Amino acid sequence: MNCNKGKHSMLDTITFDSGKKGPIFLVLGGVHGNEKCGTHAIGRAIMELRSGIFSLTSGKVVFVPICNPEAYRLNQRYYEVNLNRVVKKHEMASLYEQIIANELTGIIDTCDIMLDLHSYSSGVKPFLFVEYGTPEELAFAKAMRIENWVTGWNALYHDKKELWEGDTCTYAFDKGKLALLIECGQHDDPAAAQVGYRSIRLALAHFGLTGAFAADDEPPAPQVCKLHSVHVKRASGKLVKPWQHLDTVKKGTPVAQYDDGETLSSPVDGIIVMPVANAKVGEEWIFFGVPEAA
Repeated sequence: MNCNKGKHSMLDTITFDSGKKGPIFLVLGGVHGNEKCGTHAIGRAIMELRSGIFSLTSGKVVFVPICNPEAYRLNQRYYEVNLNRVVKKHEMASLYEQIIANELTGIIDTCDIMLDLHSYSSGVKPFLFVEYGTPEELAFAKAMRIENWVTGWNALYHDKKELWEGDTCTYAFDKGKLALLIECGQHDDPAAAQVGYRSIRLALAHFGLTGAFAADDEPPAPQVCKLHSVHVKRASGKLVKPWQHLDTVKKGTPVAQYDDGETLSSPVDGIIVMPVANAKVGEEWIFFGVPEAA
């Protein structure tokens, strides 16, 4: 098995090649600079591949441990703009993340399958996004053995061009790739890195790049939340309580208060999704979802 370290103009890649026919599997970490779990999970996988703790039996795996180096260095979500809202080819790239996106899309173009590892601020339960409902995507998601799924991202964002131009998974799927994004847990929880590492190992085994990976549990029945709406913070304000991801909420329940007196209430009987207590003005503050049958 060959190991090669590649240097693009801004992003480092580490590639392991079994020398045998098989898929090219891409793993991303650090798309957001304050989300370290993917980088740590990738680091462990690289160390174990180099030391022979496990090895590839087919195909090739490409790791990008830190997709947003400057934001990672500063330990902040992004440097100029949210990278995972601008993942596309930019003909006139001027912002840091636009330049990164041009390089990152080139790397995605070369893979067959992609796993993107993230973390979030307001809860501990890992969850993943499913979007297209293809048999291959659903099988990939089930192989991750993560109970909580979120869907409806594309439908929510397709007409919100002021917020979204593209993300890693949408770009990958548009290019005919299979992709999955996992939120491994809370930013600072050491368990999130373990979820990320486990997801890498389960995915490599699922697609036949390694032998079986012994998981310590049975695949859970998915609990699916469909996104209903997103509220962008328009001015200074705060959440009315420390909401956690997947908290249930009744329609009309106050969830946030603006300093000018306006109250934000839940538009549905449903679920709080990814609330961000410290969101900046103009950023997504809180999502609302509803349960959906798997």
